[in-house]
Amino acid sequence: MKISEALDLKESETISFVGGGGKTSLMFRLAEEIPLQYNVVITTTTKIFVPSPEKFPLVLMGRVDQVEKELAGYLKSGMRPVVGSGLLENNKLDGISPGQVSLLRRCSDYMLVEADGSKGLPLKGHLDYEPVIPGVTTLIVIVVGADILGKTLDSRYVHRPEIVSRLTGREIGSVIDAGLIADLIEHPQGMLREYPPGARVVLFINKIDLLPDPDGGYNLDCFIPGKKIEKVIFGSAIGEEPVLVVLE
Repeated sequence: MKISEALDLKESETISFVGGGGKTSLMFRLAEEIPLQYNVVITTTTKIFVPSPEKFPLVLMGRVDQVEKELAGYLKSGMRPVVGSGLLENNKLDGISPGQVSLLRRCSDYMLVEADGSKGLPLKGHLDYEPVIPGVTTLIVIVVGADILGKTLDSRYVHRPEIVSRLTGREIGSVIDAGLIADLIEHPQGMLREYPPGARVVLFINKIDLLPDPDGGYNLDCFIPGKKIEKVIFGSAIGEEPVLVVLE
């Protein structure tokens, strides 16, 4: 199954990706899946690596009317442009503000936004101002790397493990299982403490193919739809078959 099918995309969406463990790969895979008759614009409210310009041409924010004109040219040719505010060191693109996302929304059928950063780690503890989810978001995709399961709660594997420890009641150094991750996501002070009203929430457990034995005591049955989460998807953003299981 395709990611776009599993997400059950509506006719027009702003999709924000949060969490860790493959957000960027998932976002660009989805961008390539969406049929060419739809206009797709990609951006970030944090930072991402600059993608290949052959597939995803770069547009830097300036005057909105000029940006819209540049986007229209790329979209007319069937490309999926990426918008940022400037280039940083280490081949990174600086993000735009949530307000700018709202302004550019009218240029696209689908706006894909990386709205979180995790230092390349599969799990993170969020500060009060994170994630940076634009108010026009209609679908939030929480990404968790399955390769975190069975690892220890420390800075080698978790961005800000002290926050995760405080919110979940697990000690630093304890083994991470699905129960810990579910508790973190559902915590009233966690990443979903505040998000746009009406936005749907989907949990994507990425890199599931990296688990040596999916039934190996990871408590995967803790990953079930709940009060906030509409569905749970197990898959691999870079796999030949990106979606393996969908729970609703």
